[in-house]
Amino acid sequence: MYRGICEAISRELDTMDEKYGNGAPLNGQDLEHIDKMAHALKCLKTYEAMEGNSEYSEDSYARGRSRTTGRYVSRDDYSRDSYRRY
Repeated sequence: MYRGICEAISRELDTMDEKYGNGAPLNGQDLEHIDKMAHALKCLKTYEAMEGNSEYSEDSYARGRSRTTGRYVSRDDYSRDSYRRY
């Protein structure tokens, strides 16, 4: 998801890395630009990861706490155990 945007940001960061890797002095405007691009890339990647682990996903490994024991269990186990009496 948003692969094109992530690739464009990565290319721009690579360009900035080359510029400053060659010894150019870092200025405030470029630092702000780098910070915004890095933040945007991190947010997009985080969103993508969270979408892949959505609780509505069939292959989700999300965990919750058991009502009876308080221990962490997978949501699949939690839904099966929620009506059991121990």
